[in-house]
Formats: sequence, structure tokens, C-alpha cells
Amino acid sequence: MYKRFLALLVLAALGASVAIFVAFPKFSVGLSNSATDIAVEAKEPQLVCPGPVYVNGGATGLKLGKFSQSGSVNIQGKDGETQFAISSTGVKTISGSSAASKDFHAIQSQVAALNLAAGLAVTNCLPGLNEAWFVAGDNSVGREALLILVNPSLVDATVSLQIIGPNGQIQGAGLSGISAPAGKVTALPLAAFAPKASTFALQVSSRGAALGMWLQQKTIRGLTPGGLDYVGPTAIASKTLEIPGFFIRSSSKLAALSAKDQDFLDTRPLLRVFAPGDSETTFTAQVQGANGASFGTVIQGTVSAGSVADFDLGELADGDYIVHIEANHEIMASAIFNRVGSAQPDLAWASAVTPTLLDAGFTAASGAISKLSIVNASEKSGEITLNGLIIDLPARSNIVIVLVGGTSYRLSSTVPAAASQVVDVSFGVAVVPVLDYRSVAGRLKILVR
Repeated sequence: MYKRFLALLVLAALGASVAIFVAFPKFSVGLSNSATDIAVEAKEPQLVCPGPVYVNGGATGLKLGKFSQSGSVNIQGKDGETQFAISSTGVKTISGSSAASKDFHAIQSQVAALNLAAGLAVTNCLPGLNEAWFVAGDNSVGREALLILVNPSLVDATVSLQIIGPNGQIQGAGLSGISAPAGKVTALPLAAFAPKASTFALQVSSRGAALGMWLQQKTIRGLTPGGLDYVGPTAIASKTLEIPGFFIRSSSKLAALSAKDQDFLDTRPLLRVFAPGDSETTFTAQVQGANGASFGTVIQGTVSAGSVADFDLGELADGDYIVHIEANHEIMASAIFNRVGSAQPDLAWASAVTPTLLDAGFTAASGAISKLSIVNASEKSGEITLNGLIIDLPARSNIVIVLVGGTSYRLSSTVPAAASQVVDVSFGVAVVPVLDYRSVAGRLKILVR
């Protein structure tokens, strides 16, 4: 019995030693693994166009809370050496063969004359984004700001919103966990989160998929629609900002309308400034005429930390302007103006554009009077090249170039410049930034430790 018990102890000890031997891996001291070189392909180029304007009430106009698209849009653009022009009654996703805006870009336009929306809506078709800021919008009585989210992917996205007002962040239910289903459009009336707010900035963040993002702004006075715009994301925060394409027309007629009816007071030109930092921000904004032909105005203002404010730009005479802004802290900004012919006024938000060494492409909207507004805010003179034509761009200046509708352009600069296209159809107006985006391939070094 004792021998059997001793044998069991020996076997158990041997098993433990084997288990211990197997459990401990081999360690190397002073050695490291080599990094693995991996090629990363550029993402397939894709642009999303939001399609026709969205109206509340469905096809009958009676189903409140149901937003549907109405009318059709004209889409023009370029992919490589091929120009294209198509019409669409809904969202349009365009796949391209070129990876940068200089060779692959598109613009959509619509002249809306609907019972619930009237005006000119023009915007860039955009690559998908995971985050965007909009320094625009108005939810006061008779005004509607609608956030349009297009998910062109096969993956659902979850969206969070942050809305900033004159007193800081606007709190409310439902600002996070918003579903943006794959292959669908989500239209969110911002009045549900910031009712009757006339001044705000909006941050949109998406997890799960990159989305096309736009803000649709419209005005209805009484029962009459008068003012429509598609607004794209604004430029990143900076201490110096440029807003090209602030082209004022019919100023005396708009002033007469405002004097007669207070519901037209929002047709006055305004500058909106958002201070995203932790410090109170002071800025100076100069409204400058093109080619030195006219002078607009100069205003100074202060914006509390983490808040947004609107500033009246006064009675500006008709002219082609840009807005140059300098601040002691980083800001975001945009400006709004109106035009009126024989019917109701139309509105346009002109967003700030980041000056860069341009190597971009764009197409002038067809069936419209289109002009290119370009700003060189630096102390250095330079040149731009537009479809092979070299044009001087003096230091601290802005110029205007008449475009040919339906034509695709390639634009480059030797100095940092900001540019926007101003589109005019029968006193309907829109301002569309020239975007310089690109998707490039590369190589990554990956080290697993």
C-alpha cells in the first residue's frame, strides 16, 4: 500500500513538472520584432449628392413630420477626362476613378418653385464625413433648418449632435444615439432640439459609417415660401478666416421691404461667429470689395467662450465683396445675405473657406450666371491658374472671374487662397465653396509587440 501511494506521488510530481514546463513560453531578451510593411490602397472615390429639397408633410403636405423630396436636381461634374450631366429625383451616389477634386467633382442645382419651398438650392456633392460643423441655420417662426444625413454605405451609423447657442451649449433630449440606417436618408428638423432658436452652430458626429451631411434652410412668410439654401460644412476653426462670394444685390429694394414689414428684417446681411474655445474672443471683420473697386464696412465684436453670436453688417451697397476676419482666438464663421427680384427674396449662406495652396477642381452650374470669387489674404503676391489661364493674384486682394455654365475647371494657386462659386438664377442666389479634397494611397509600418 505504501509503495502504491509513493508511486502516485512520483507521478503527480512528474505531471506537475511537465505542466510547469509546458506553461512557460520561451523569452528572448534584447531582441525585437521587425516591422511589417503594408500597402494601403486609397478608398474608392465616391461622392454623395443630397438630391432635391425636402418638404414637410409628404406628397400631400398634410402628414406633418414626414419629409419627402420634391422636384429634381441637375448634377454636373467631372471624372478624369469625362464630364457628365445627369438629372435626379432623389439622392445620388457617384463612384469615380480619380481620387482628388481636381479630377473628380460634382455640383447639384435646383430652382424650386413649390408650395412649401421656393428659391435656388445649389451645393457640392461631397465625400462621406464622420464629423462636420455648421455655423448656419435659423429656427425662428417661419424659418426651418433641416439636417440632411445620407448614409451611402452598407453599415448603419449612430449620430450625435451638439448645438451651441448664444448662451452656450443647448441641452435637450435625443441629441445622441440617432440612427442613420445604411442606404437611407435621415432628415432631422433642428427645431425638435432647439425650438425657435434663431442663432446657433451645430456639430454632427457619426460612428459606424461616413455620411453625406448638409443643412437645408428655408423661409416661409405667412403662407408664402421665400428663401432656400443647401449649406455644406464650414471650415475648421482658425484665427484668420476668409468668406468669399459675399455678392450683394438689390439692397435698396430689400431695405424697403424691411422698413415696411418686420418679417423681412432677416434679409439684412449678417455675420455669424462661433468661439469654440475656453476664452472670450474678440474679432475684426472687414467687408472688402473685389479688385479694390468698393469698400463695404468694418465691424468689431466679442463672442463669449463656447457660444455663437450674429452681427449686423449694416446697409451695404450693391457690390462683389469678401469678408476677411481676424480674431485673437480660433473661431468659425459664415455670413448670410438675400436677393430679391420681382418675387420673394432668396437667401444664401456663404461659409468660411480655409486658404490653401489650391490644386482643385469644380464645375460651374449650368443654366446660371456663375462667378468665381478668390481671396489672397497673405502679404505675398502670387498667381492662379484656371484651365491653363494664368491670372495675377496680388497680395491682400480678391478678384472675381466670370465662369461658363456647365464647364469643368481646374484651379491651382502659388499662394494660399480661398475660393467660392457664386451662382445666380433670376435673383435666386447660392454660394458654393471650391473644395480641395483627395484620397491617396500609401504604406504603413506596423509593429506587433
